[in-house]
Amino acid sequence: MKKTVLQIALALLTLGTATAQKKEVKYEKLFYKDVTKETNEVKITVDNAVSTAGETKFKLKITNLTGDYIVFKPEESKFIVNGKETTPKEKWLIIKPNESDFRVINLKGAGYNEVKNYSFVVGGLYTASVKGAVMEAPNFDLPASKNDFEAGSCKCTMSNVYKESDRTEVKFKCAYNGQKIAFIQPAKAAVKMPDGKEYANAKSKADAIMLTKGQDDSFSLRWDKMEGGKAMDMQKVPMTIIWHEAFTESELKGLATEKIDMEFDQAATEAKKK
Repeated sequence: MKKTVLQIALALLTLGTATAQKKEVKYEKLFYKDVTKETNEVKITVDNAVSTAGETKFKLKITNLTGDYIVFKPEESKFIVNGKETTPKEKWLIIKPNESDFRVINLKGAGYNEVKNYSFVVGGLYTASVKGAVMEAPNFDLPASKNDFEAGSCKCTMSNVYKESDRTEVKFKCAYNGQKIAFIQPAKAAVKMPDGKEYANAKSKADAIMLTKGQDDSFSLRWDKMEGGKAMDMQKVPMTIIWHEAFTESELKGLATEKIDMEFDQAATEAKKK
């Protein structure tokens, strides 16, 4: 009798174990809850996070809460999955003052659809101020006696010019080869006319251009018809571009790292299950 009871108990235990194992559902895709963290400088949002058998990925949105530029270097962040640290390889992200942008962060590997919880440490966040050290630029004459000039570690070339009576437009291309961060602010450039006065350019609302080592970019300056008759005929009179503080250079200032804990969202996973 005791033997029979023992056999029944063992059978029930085996059945219970099998039932428990059967209830451990495996998903083709795992979805995670959205996460938001905010500091004095940035708001970080992680959403649309999903893991499959071959990768885990999410959208990392960064909102810049400062009047400076934010630089995000993903290679200084890290995934922490089952105790193992891995670095992402996405491109840098530049966020203008009081704006936002995002990167899709992706980690390739096997079996991520079985990882219900992991962490992502957001490192590599920096601020860069346009109000850095001024890189002095020489005045630029129109008509031009030469097409290029240097402003600190920026080398610039005039790539196009249109100089007529009622409009002058000049296009420049600048490359930065310094070790910091360069800013070009076309809005600060003015032109000095024969009357001795300076006139702001029509691009005075243009955004600053940010350059890192090895980067280049182009910008235009424009002046429309001026009062004063022949004395202000832009096709015939000499003009001089005064750069003022259009070229600056700044150090990157690091921000604190932020740890994002990814949590399995069973309701979303079940709803999206095929």
